[in-house]
Amino acid sequence: MTVAADRQVKDPCAWLSAVTHELAAAHPADTRAVLLTVWDGLVAARLAGLHAAEASPRWRARQRHAEAVEFDLAVLLSRNCTVATGLAIPARLPGAAVAWPTERADAAVAAIIAFCATAEEVLRRAGELTPVWEDSLLGPVALTSWLADCWTGRYSGRPLMLPVPPPPWWH
Repeated sequence: MTVAADRQVKDPCAWLSAVTHELAAAHPADTRAVLLTVWDGLVAARLAGLHAAEASPRWRARQRHAEAVEFDLAVLLSRNCTVATGLAIPARLPGAAVAWPTERADAAVAAIIAFCATAEEVLRRAGELTPVWEDSLLGPVALTSWLADCWTGRYSGRPLMLPVPPPPWWH
């Protein structure tokens, strides 16, 4: 059973900041804990990014590039059983979502970029502690970097093409 995080989270930016701090404090040798925390951060980043996209055309354009990377990262994480948290990745904002002011949207994007930098660093350290780099770490390292690049405007990937039916964790 997946839980729709967008209905539970009052402040995605505060949640994303908390997850970023938790990830920074995680022991990189505990690969599963690192991957679970990255999953939670991805859910929070997706939710914050959707809110930012509603607030500004600039962020809306970047969010369209980011969502394909978010999906690809979720696919890699889900292959490693990290969806055990039960949090679904929000495909869209709930209909009752309140529009954010531009300043809050800008802060959300800054939080997403900070999360990505932390995730990339911790995933890289986790990979360095393994005898042989595993795909479970190598792919997420690259994708967290690309996700940050989407939000800074340095990467414009492809649009998201969801499989039919979409995975159960894409809610």
